[in-house]
Amino acid sequence: MNKIFFIRSDRLGEFLLSLYAIKLTKLNYPQSKIYLLAQKLNIELTRDIDFIDYFLEYKNDRFCGYRGAFRLAKLLKKEKFDCIVILNPKKEFHLASFLANIPLRVGYGRKWEFCLNRKIEDKKFLEEKHEVEYNIDLVSLICRKVYIPEISLPVEDKKTLSFLKDELDLNEKFFVIHPFSSNLKKMIDNEFWVKLIRKIRDNFKREIVLIGADYEKEESLELEKETKIKNLVGKLTLKNLATFLKHNCFCLLGLDSAPLHLASILKVPVVGFFKITSPKRWGPYKTHSLIIENDFFSKLGEIISFLEKI
Repeated sequence: MNKIFFIRSDRLGEFLLSLYAIKLTKLNYPQSKIYLLAQKLNIELTRDIDFIDYFLEYKNDRFCGYRGAFRLAKLLKKEKFDCIVILNPKKEFHLASFLANIPLRVGYGRKWEFCLNRKIEDKKFLEEKHEVEYNIDLVSLICRKVYIPEISLPVEDKKTLSFLKDELDLNEKFFVIHPFSSNLKKMIDNEFWVKLIRKIRDNFKREIVLIGADYEKEESLELEKETKIKNLVGKLTLKNLATFLKHNCFCLLGLDSAPLHLASILKVPVVGFFKITSPKRWGPYKTHSLIIENDFFSKLGEIISFLEKI
């Protein structure tokens, strides 16, 4: 195959966990050009990765509905792809692949699966495997050698964080906390984070830093006020965040969210807090980690013990 087109149009966490499957495909077809349709921010983070050759920005208003399917089909047909792999099933994507008459159309057996000619049953809801492994299962339909490759995510030089020099000593590594989520059901009361921060301060001299997206700024102010924590919420781009985690993070403590998966892929130690989601499917992958499920207040001692052993 000369040209393979991947689609992963959802958010950063899910996107990051797809990279293993994309890399495996490139390793199986080293002469092929790998194309990827993804959200703009995800592209900006991974543009320098060595196993994806071309990126196409996903815009919901451009590729949504029947018109979006026909628009995508026109683009796909023009490029004459040999194979398309649809990592997050949507009717529009399946229909576009069929209309473009791509010879090999790979995806999950739902949402107009009749448009596909190579598919597997979508069993992700059973949560019997990690999301990385489910994605590998899908590309195993076209890969002869099937295994989980190592991922190296390129990050910028540490000098790009110089704008933080008045707030932090960038020669140090910090405990990094991310207590936010777009899903309110995943959130843990601020009382817990206050106790955790105080417990860490009682046991370590290492400084603690709060991270989050710009839209989480207002939520961060209460925690900052109560604990006097260093607050970087809204101050880091995704590329800044990757660089900061790689060079300046001793351990990330956070909810099941994109920063947790980013830290994991960068091989940074992680403490993950899981309130409603399954760590078996969504936990940190192949990094030194501790999983905490519910009864969070009773696990403070366990968290400190873990941090002491890093």
